[in-house]
Amino acid sequence: MNVAGQLRVLTDDQMQVVHDKACQLLEQKGIVFESEDCLQIFKQHGCKVEGQTVFIPKNIVEQSLSLVPGSFKLTAPNPARSVTVGEGILIHPAGGEVFILDYNGHRRSPTLKDFSDMQKIYQACENVDIAGFAPFSPHDVPQRTKSLWTTLESLKASDKPILSPMELETIQKKEEIFKLFEIGFGKDWVQNNYFTWHAVCPNSPYFYSEFACDGILVYAQHNQPICIVSAPMSGITSPIFLLSTLILTIAEDLAGLVLAQLIKPGVPVVLSASLTYGYMRTASWECASPDTALMLAASVQMVKHFYKLPARSQTGVTSSKTIDYQAGMETMQSFLYTALAGVNLTSQTVGSLANLLTCSLEKTVLDDELVGRVRHLVQGLTFNEEQLGMDDLLNAEPNTDFLTSESTVNHFRDYWEPTVSDWRSIDEWEADGQRNVVDNAHDRVEHILGSAAPSLLDPEQEKAMVDYINSIAI
Repeated sequence: MNVAGQLRVLTDDQMQVVHDKACQLLEQKGIVFESEDCLQIFKQHGCKVEGQTVFIPKNIVEQSLSLVPGSFKLTAPNPARSVTVGEGILIHPAGGEVFILDYNGHRRSPTLKDFSDMQKIYQACENVDIAGFAPFSPHDVPQRTKSLWTTLESLKASDKPILSPMELETIQKKEEIFKLFEIGFGKDWVQNNYFTWHAVCPNSPYFYSEFACDGILVYAQHNQPICIVSAPMSGITSPIFLLSTLILTIAEDLAGLVLAQLIKPGVPVVLSASLTYGYMRTASWECASPDTALMLAASVQMVKHFYKLPARSQTGVTSSKTIDYQAGMETMQSFLYTALAGVNLTSQTVGSLANLLTCSLEKTVLDDELVGRVRHLVQGLTFNEEQLGMDDLLNAEPNTDFLTSESTVNHFRDYWEPTVSDWRSIDEWEADGQRNVVDNAHDRVEHILGSAAPSLLDPEQEKAMVDYINSIAI
């Protein structure tokens, strides 16, 4: 039995209360939208607007929820790599990390080559389903065209679905990303597929900046999915209570969802659990706290089980500054808990360190194995006549073994095996120099980068995209 979604931190009655309280906030407190275009859209659909504050009635919230698809296909440049968002667990890249941690333990600012290398790692990792996005912000390319260059590097390195970068500060930059995809894959492909999305982050509490509003407007108008990432911090940008923080994040997520549906009814919306625990000892936020995991699980439960929508979470995270026991402990705690809660899509799960400030190629490879472990665990046990194995049990002689039995020979490859963890004997490990798991991960990184193709794009296709980027005035 698959155990994904079996973890519940809220009862059905409690989920209803959270929804009702979130709707109360939307109707009585309101949400600020820093966009005249968005304010006009709300007015046209019967919402009260005072200044830049929009008051959204519960009936409009629930009507909008009814329009959002419970799953959708995210199309990859290679159709065989396309995925269905809302089914199972999908892993996408880290986003927003400032530094790269190299194998020698040095933290530095990343380059475009680092970004490209990470995309090659994503392509090779079996448990990473989506590429692109923003694991690094390269410092050696012009700010004006950075998002275009990183998107191009993603397309050169990976044929998985490619997410838009985070650094799309203007409507013009957002439109340029669509133009780049059109040049590479054609207008029909862009118009007829869900192929990317934009992560829209309201500022807690109660505020959608012009940048966030424009993200919803442009991507909804292009009929591309929108990911709403409300990220309040308990005691800092939300009340100290975990439950209250949950109510706030649901209210802010729903406000963005309503706007997307008023612009383009039926456009996919992914609601994200990205709320975190505020660590009062230092007045900072803490992504790896068990209290963060509790809030993430509750938010995933609301989105997945109450609203019946794809649930995303910023999970699989750690505060450790290096790849050590703490990093493994916190990453597994965070990811496994949300996986058991039923998460469909995760960010930051591979490679992230230092409270989302740093990313590592080696940790990405290690986390790829960690995700594989969790995916195997949540599948649960297969329960059927063959797996009961009664013929083997009844026919076995006392004090014997099953190494050569037919079932062992036929099925020994069915079970999980590590990609970088060391399961050899102590003697073998000592003879090989007592290498640790980070060394193994580094070897895998070197192999991936050394064997990766320079580009997966057709030369003419790539040239047309490069020419377009170079044509943009800096």
